[in-house]
Amino acid sequence: MTTWEIIRWWELRRILYNLILFTIGVASIIGMELLMDKVIPVGEDAVEPFAMALGVVVYGIMANLCYTLGCVVELIGRRKDEVGARLRAKKLFLVGLWLSCLLTSAPLWFGLIFRLTHRAS
Repeated sequence: MTTWEIIRWWELRRILYNLILFTIGVASIIGMELLMDKVIPVGEDAVEPFAMALGVVVYGIMANLCYTLGCVVELIGRRKDEVGARLRAKKLFLVGLWLSCLLTSAPLWFGLIFRLTHRAS
C-alpha cells in the first residue's frame, strides 16, 4: 500500500469511529442524566450544561487526535515491516475502537455509581 492508501484506509474508518462514539456518547449522557435525576434535588443539574458541552467538544478533539496516532504508527512501522505494520494497524484499529467505546461510556458508569451511592432526598 502507498502512503496515501494507508491514510485513506484510516480516514474512511474515522467516519465509522466517530459515528459509533457519537451514538455511545449520547446514550451514555442520557443514561447518566436519567440515573442522577433520581437522586439530585429538583431544579439542580447533574452536570452544568456548559461544562458538559465543553467536555464533549474537548473529548471529541482528543479522541480524534488519538485516532490519528494509529495512522502515524502504521506509517512509521512500515519502514521496517510493511506486512507486519498492516496487520498491527488492523488490530490497533479494533483495540482502539473498543477502548474508545469503553471510555465514551464513562458518564453512564459514573451515573450508575452515583445513583447506587446516593439516596433520593
